[in-house]
Amino acid sequence: MRSMRQITAGLKKEVMFFSRGFRFIGVIIGFLGCALLNPLLYGLMILMGNLDFSEMAEMGMDFDMGELFAIYQGETGLSLSYFGTIDMFAGAIPLMPIIIMAMLIGTAGNEQKKRAIIVPQTAGLTPAGYVLPKFMLYPASAFVLTMLSLFLTSAVSHMIFGISFSFGVIAATGAIAGLSVMFMVCLYLFLGISLAQPGLSMIYAIAGNMIVSLIITLAFEITAFTPWNLFGMAGTIVMEGSSAVDTQSVIVTAAITLVLCVAFVLLSLFAMVAKRVDNTADEVY
Repeated sequence: MRSMRQITAGLKKEVMFFSRGFRFIGVIIGFLGCALLNPLLYGLMILMGNLDFSEMAEMGMDFDMGELFAIYQGETGLSLSYFGTIDMFAGAIPLMPIIIMAMLIGTAGNEQKKRAIIVPQTAGLTPAGYVLPKFMLYPASAFVLTMLSLFLTSAVSHMIFGISFSFGVIAATGAIAGLSVMFMVCLYLFLGISLAQPGLSMIYAIAGNMIVSLIITLAFEITAFTPWNLFGMAGTIVMEGSSAVDTQSVIVTAAITLVLCVAFVLLSLFAMVAKRVDNTADEVY
């Protein structure tokens, strides 16, 4: 009963923190922007292909602009649009992770850096009541928002290209991309809470994600069973269909990702318990 009150108090604290200022609005704008960027961009390319480039032809540019931009139409345009959006969410192009981490910089270690953690601890909030709500709220929110954003991408793409993927493909790729984003958020929270350096933790998380991803996929040619292979699996489903991916490999990879996320929670709890807060000093150590 007491632990539930602790978690409830911690959740209220995190909701109050995240709802203040520009944080919540910034994340929503970021997700909407990433969901709409590629469909609208390729829609503009289609529009450009329909413009009259006769003046350019008279200047010696004899290539067919319509043919140049035709690649963005129909099924090809849909695949490019959807694939590019998953790319942003999965962290291969680290736009979305940067937006999320920037909005979470206050709760992922900055509280300890500014000694604000003294307040919840002296008010009776235990390390578990401080750490667990963060991992309950932010990774789950990132997962849900990623899935909703990809459904939005599909809907906008349908209006532009006239076709769309099946519900199963969108749900599968959305869940896979959502797991990838959730993993990045858990990793960032773990580093931020453990190091009490949210800025450096963001650099470590993004740089480490890119480096490890390249090593695993290029150097060792591992195509499954790590969180860094989730994006490749989602891309294969988009480009070749769900039958091109081994369902068992996807399930095992998702399970391993979830286990690592739980490990980050436990390690963050261990780090918080091991720390000692000194009210008279300027550092938390």
